Amino acid sequence: MNNAVNIKIIDNYIKENKLNKTKFCKLCKISVYTFNKIMTNDNCQLIALFKIAKTMSIQIWELFA
Repeated sequence: MNNAVNIKIIDNYIKENKLNKTKFCKLCKISVYTFNKIMTNDNCQLIALFKIAKTMSIQIWELFA
């Protein structure tokens, strides 16, 4: 999937909630490897984006620029 994930919204959530990357990944139930792929706009599974959106209490479409 060639996506254009809005990584700023994820970064802001992490900063506002005083989380580090590992804690955020545990909350989302995704691996750090998957998180890094998302943050570099590399291919990732759509389910990981759904997990992130659910954790952040936002709609999936809000993760896209």
